[in-house]
Amino acid sequence: MASGSIQIRRLADFLNLIAGWALIIMTFLTCADVILRMFRLPILGTFEIVGFLGAVVASFAMAHTTIMRGHVAVEVLTQKLSDNAQRIIFVITSALSIVLFLLLAYECLRFGNDLRIEKEVSLTLHIPFFPVLYGISFSSLIVCIVIFIDFWKVLLGKEKPWFQWKK
Repeated sequence: MASGSIQIRRLADFLNLIAGWALIIMTFLTCADVILRMFRLPILGTFEIVGFLGAVVASFAMAHTTIMRGHVAVEVLTQKLSDNAQRIIFVITSALSIVLFLLLAYECLRFGNDLRIEKEVSLTLHIPFFPVLYGISFSSLIVCIVIFIDFWKVLLGKEKPWFQWKK
């Protein structure tokens, strides 16, 4: 399981790198469009490209954020409970998270297939939508694997749940 964890970590880091570059491109493109609009030379399709890149940024950064425990956590309720109760809550929330991201992956794949078959494209630049949905689906599956690995480590007693780290 350790080498599998390392490979998933590398994949999550790579997806996060892509997300970072997409964010840089979004920023550059937006700034360039604003500046060029002052000279009445807007960049055609900026809104579409920024929308696609925004989806890449949000979805490709999910797995890395999950590994780094960078998500928002409300610990006020769990801090007062016993370690056993906290573990139970961790198991339930992890299982529900896995189901949620599996559903997200499935629905994005299904919707992406529908858009591919229908040859749906963006209005201005005629960029197909389905690759973005496939990317969201793939990154959601990686998040499922990350959550499962964390879940498994806690069940085996190799690691504490993330909310017990501060104790």
